[in-house]
Amino acid sequence: MTKLHYTRSRGRAETTRWMLAVNQIPFENILIDTPEKLAALRATGKLPFDQMPLLEIDDHNLSQSSAMIRYLARRGGFYGDTDTDALWCDLVAGAVSDFSETGLKAVFQPTDEIAISEQQTAFAKFAPCFEGRLMENGTGFCAGTRLSFADVILVEALSSYLEWIPDILEPTPLLKALNETVLSHPGIKAYLTSDLRYPKPDNTCVIDIARVLQRPLPSHFSDPNQFVTPS
Repeated sequence: MTKLHYTRSRGRAETTRWMLAVNQIPFENILIDTPEKLAALRATGKLPFDQMPLLEIDDHNLSQSSAMIRYLARRGGFYGDTDTDALWCDLVAGAVSDFSETGLKAVFQPTDEIAISEQQTAFAKFAPCFEGRLMENGTGFCAGTRLSFADVILVEALSSYLEWIPDILEPTPLLKALNETVLSHPGIKAYLTSDLRYPKPDNTCVIDIARVLQRPLPSHFSDPNQFVTPS
């Protein structure tokens, strides 16, 4: 069984979960919810760069989300059909990496209003570029003539924005259509309705992450250093 080790959150493991889903590869979320479990995982030597998430698949121990995504893309044939397709997959993926950061950080903001405002700003910057790429390609996909990993990770990033701003895709009909296409994929649909899909991040998620990693909470919490080990 393929195993994905991470905290009780979507976070930087979520794109890998979506790529496992689109490949229809069964997997297990291995919960790392205490500092002791993280220390035990590190002690196995399975973390090549001492970071989570860790994906155990095909006798490999993979870290770095971008490497996991591309491994799964190649494994399942989601890297386009030509070198040009692959190039566009990588170009779009680079932009998605920047775009997704605002969605990932939303739960760490002091108020919902700030989280929404920052996502609106990021969407206004990136959405015309994504919409333009879809228009230029003319197939309904970011690269080539069929679904690629670029489409999957773009829609995964959009899913966070949509949880905060449900109508955000209305000005971008091609992005909206791509979103519907990806969400209709049998593997993605099954994952999103399964117990493997964690709920929208909240303050409990933020606290869990800080406790496991023993790092400070955002400054708006009442005791931001409660999990920091004194040096």
